[in-house]
Amino acid sequence: MSVAFVEYPPFPDSPFAMWLNGELEEYLGLPEGSRVEIIEGDIVVSPAPRFDHNKIATLINNAFAIALASDPAFPWETVVGTGVGEPSSRGWIPDVAVMDRARSAEATAARVAIIGPSDMVMAVEVTSPSNADHDREPGPQHRQKNGNRIKTKWADYASAGVEYYLLVDRDPRVVRTTLYFDPNPETSRYESAIAWDFGQPIILPQPFGLTIDTSNWMDWSGPND
Repeated sequence: MSVAFVEYPPFPDSPFAMWLNGELEEYLGLPEGSRVEIIEGDIVVSPAPRFDHNKIATLINNAFAIALASDPAFPWETVVGTGVGEPSSRGWIPDVAVMDRARSAEATAARVAIIGPSDMVMAVEVTSPSNADHDREPGPQHRQKNGNRIKTKWADYASAGVEYYLLVDRDPRVVRTTLYFDPNPETSRYESAIAWDFGQPIILPQPFGLTIDTSNWMDWSGPND
């Protein structure tokens, strides 16, 4: 199953409002577990990620949890699979969202349904064969035959001012993790980046000061996820 752009008759409400209320998946008649996001204004549907994909997201989540357990003053925590939205046109579900712990506590107390881009200091995405181009920096591969550019979270996150974007690209031709930073909302681009090959430890700079072991990470050359 691949990522798809979906065209439907007029919606009973705005797609963002339906996404926010958890109604969009049912309206689209999607299989259970499908992930629906609104990327650069377009509805994008992708299948539920599979084990190897989720395992890497879990290992990143665990690295933050271990850092907090060893240092109660560690200011960051992670939330897996949460909705992040910017009314009224963009809604994402990053694999991992890194939040300031104080802000996370405020969001919990307020019983928010989703968080905003400014609540998330870093978005983490792990690519799958079905959705890799939607996670990456726009390039020549994002120009489709019909002339419409594939919309990307990379551009959306930069446009929304998300400070850091950690992209784990499991494509066998790439197998690299890249930390993007210095977002420029005016150009929808990240101006700076640091990259690590699989097998190298990811050394996240300040304000994180965290090392993530990648020695057991694998590409997607096995069964597709």
